[in-house]
Amino acid sequence: MKLVSAVALALALPASAGAALEVKLAVVPDSPKKGASTVVQLRPYWTYNRPDGSCCVLKPAAVSYPFKVQAVSPTGRVTRIVVRRTKNRYVWAGRFVFRTPGRWTLRAPQWGPRYSRSFGARPLIRITVS
Repeated sequence: MKLVSAVALALALPASAGAALEVKLAVVPDSPKKGASTVVQLRPYWTYNRPDGSCCVLKPAAVSYPFKVQAVSPTGRVTRIVVRRTKNRYVWAGRFVFRTPGRWTLRAPQWGPRYSRSFGARPLIRITVS
């Protein structure tokens, strides 16, 4: 009886219920300089499979979620970047100053430790600071 109930429940759920919240990280300017203020942007979106089964449709997500963003220095030091929703309800942003040159990693730790590689997802980006 439990098996029949589980199958009935699975069939009753819409196909779009499998949509996953993903994020894209970016920096402005895209080539930051040591000591200069940089804007870190986070854009949340939902991914849906196309009706023909191919991948994927991206839809911006206007969510109220406690996003976390971290900067990892070339030496491995982790610093939190506070991001807040901007006037554009689909964009979150925060300011950060890279104190040393080198290869930095920006990440949204909720998507770790393997960090999603779903279509369009960029919860971890690597940038070079000069």
